[in-house]
Amino acid sequence: MGYLFLIAVVILLILFTYKHIRRFLSETKKRNETMEQGYYLVSHTYEEKREQTYYYGVFQQGDKELILEMSLQLYLQLQPPQRGMLTAKEGRVLSFEG
Repeated sequence: MGYLFLIAVVILLILFTYKHIRRFLSETKKRNETMEQGYYLVSHTYEEKREQTYYYGVFQQGDKELILEMSLQLYLQLQPPQRGMLTAKEGRVLSFEG
């Protein structure tokens, strides 16, 4: 009787450990794939000068606010406030179509 209980506990321990590891790996994978897509409002843009000049836009969707780096061409093209479809990855704007 004691052996059956011990075997059941070991099997449950293995199952819970497996589930926990799987969940951890999937959450880590999601964090690494930081792809943002959606309908956003560009509230304002600004440039920051360091060794080079970097251009940023502040994108808002409800309570969510993203500050993303963008190209000079897009920086000159935008006229905040402007709404449009944003596609961004790893902190950079890939496209914004208004």
